[in-house]
Amino acid sequence: MTTTTRRAAVTATTTGVLALGLLLAGCTSGGAGGGDDAGSGGSSAGSSGSGSTASGEGTFDDLASCDDVGSALGGVVDGLELRDDSTFSGDQANCQWATPTTEATDAADVTAIVVLAQRQEFSADDISAQTSQIEGTQGVESVDDSRVGAFGGQAFSQTVTQQGITASASTILSPHGLIAVTATGAGDAAPLSTDETLDAAYGLFD
Repeated sequence: MTTTTRRAAVTATTTGVLALGLLLAGCTSGGAGGGDDAGSGGSSAGSSGSGSTASGEGTFDDLASCDDVGSALGGVVDGLELRDDSTFSGDQANCQWATPTTEATDAADVTAIVVLAQRQEFSADDISAQTSQIEGTQGVESVDDSRVGAFGGQAFSQTVTQQGITASASTILSPHGLIAVTATGAGDAAPLSTDETLDAAYGLFD
């Protein structure tokens, strides 16, 4: 498989696993949830949160561009370049980083990090109802995380392997919107575990 083809496969798998975030976005805006056919690998539920509990209220108002998102992610995107098709407009974002073509001398070198964000206000009842719906989605597991619970949110994780590409994703639904972080790479393990993508997603909140 060529490097170009592998980059396309990484993008395709990342897009598939992002169905978790897109599904949440559809539910939160009143759309039908539907099923997720991206995979059946589920993550290990039970990150209790290695950091302190949240001091804020689950907002991410400090983020106004993909550059802001990249800075907040810190070392997670080091060595990767922001793709031209990334967008941050109004209350929605789709920020994508991938291994630079000049550095991906082998197909197995290609990795990608994608962040999906949407600002929207939700009540506790909204979050509870959406959690019940998402828990029935194939391959998606809810995660009990004390940091997220501190601001009344809910976390979800998913792991998918397709065509020799593995992706791990975590989504946090907060009273003020959602953030999903996906890490994709070649082989049987994603470049970040679901615990690490959850840490990254949590770190994007104020």
